[in-house]
Order: sequence, then structure tokens, then C-alpha cells
Amino acid sequence: MAGLLVEAHRLLHTWQDESSLETESRVNSVCSISLIAEMAEFEAIVEGFEEAIESVEGGIEELPEEAQEIIRSEIVEAQAAIEELSVTESNLKKFLLTLKDCVFTVAKFTAQNIAIGAILWGVNVTLNKLFPQGHTGQSETHKRMSNVIKALSDVINTEANINQKALDWMKVHKDDTITLDEIEVPMEAILSKHLTPIVEASEQTNAIAESLQEKVDGKIQFKCPTAYNMKKFMEITEVFIKAFNDLITFMKEKEEKVKELQTFPVKDGDLKDLTAKLYVAMALPMWDD
Repeated sequence: MAGLLVEAHRLLHTWQDESSLETESRVNSVCSISLIAEMAEFEAIVEGFEEAIESVEGGIEELPEEAQEIIRSEIVEAQAAIEELSVTESNLKKFLLTLKDCVFTVAKFTAQNIAIGAILWGVNVTLNKLFPQGHTGQSETHKRMSNVIKALSDVINTEANINQKALDWMKVHKDDTITLDEIEVPMEAILSKHLTPIVEASEQTNAIAESLQEKVDGKIQFKCPTAYNMKKFMEITEVFIKAFNDLITFMKEKEEKVKELQTFPVKDGDLKDLTAKLYVAMALPMWDD
């Protein structure tokens, strides 16, 4: 996946050196393969999530009634979150089908964030089996992991909403060109330039996702998160915030000369909201790896 992403990124930034038709064809091909694989991975994760629920539900009958209620409540919460992520994933699929050019930076990051969001909820359900109710030390670790996962899930949903705003805007302006410093450039190239840090962040997100799951007999099973990886994901979110902040700053500087930039829907308030939710997650107590 890393190779595909790097190649797609290289192709997008060499548009001026090749014919536009050839570049478009090659970029679309590479990006399509990458993102189709990402979508297939999400479906496998959801299947793993459903199997995790079945496994946990099958082992709670011997627990006290209060413990059973807690677990069932967490399962319902997780199912609602997965349903919301599935809707976002479905919308992303529809969006990609309408584009002639692949704005892979945001699309790729969105797809991977949706996947890691689903994984985290799968992990949260699985924790009920890994840390049985009634064991004081284990219950505290379970509680800390669960709190961090839920806080990060809120972060992921907010990131997804920001990404969706950006993608919807890209859809409208996908064929636009603008003039900057007397040079005509594709609108898409402006976004890609300022969101480049998200490319590397996407690969780091993918590595974290892989650390939270494994395949056993061809089926996905979820693993306990490490405090290190959860902190790493928070750092990735900081990269995301900075990239969009830099883009918004650039657009503000140029919007008087380029009116189209005034319509970009991601605003400072969106990033402040995301930052506040990230700080909530960062303030939570961690656990020993």
C-alpha cells in the first residue's frame, strides 16, 4: 500500500511534465487500486467486529447481571458507531465514483481513519473478553483503554466530517484552474501541495491499524492497543490539524484575488473543535504497555 500511495503522489505532482490525459489515466489507475483495497479492508474489519460481538456475547452468561448489562450497553454503543462509520464509508465510495481525478491525499486518509475507527470499536468490544469483569487491576486497565478508545473515536468522527467537507468541495471544483502569481494551476494541485503531510500520516495510521488486528484462520481478530500507539495516533491527528490549518491560512491570503477559495468549507472553527476533542483524549490516563 505504501508503494501505491507514493507512486500516486509522484504522479499527481508531475502533471506539468506529461500530457494531462496521460497523467489523469495513470493517476486514476493507481489511486483506484489503492482505494479499492482500502474499502475491501474496511468490509473485512466490520466482519471481524461482528464476530467479536458474537464471541463476547457467548461468554457473558456466567457473569453477574450488572456486568452483563455493562457489556451489552457497550456492544450497542459500538454497533451504533460502526453503523455511522459504514455510512461514511459508503458516501466515500459514491464520491470516488464521480471524480475524473483522484484527490487521493484526503480520500486515502479518510478511508484509513474510517478503518481504524471500526478497528477501535472492535477492540473495545473484545476488551470485555480479554479483561473479565471483577478483576480489580485488569478492570482499571480495561477502563482506561475503553475511555481512550471512545475519546479517539470522537476525534476520528470529527476528522471524517472535516474530510467530507473538503471532498464535497473538491467534487464541485475538480475541473477548476486558478491563476496564482500569473501562473495557471489546477485547483487540485493547491490542495495536494498543502495537504502533503497527510500522506505520511496516512501510512503511520495504517501501521497502527495493523498493530490492532491479526488474521487467524483467515478471519480478523482484534488485539489490545498499546499506550504508545494511541499516543502516536494523537500525534498523527496533530499533523492533520496543522496541514489543514496551513491550507486555510494560504486560502485566506489568496481569497481576495481568487474568489473560488472563499467557498472552501473547512474553517478555523472546525479545527478548533477537533483540537478540543484531541486534547480531551490526550488528557486521559494511559496504561502500562
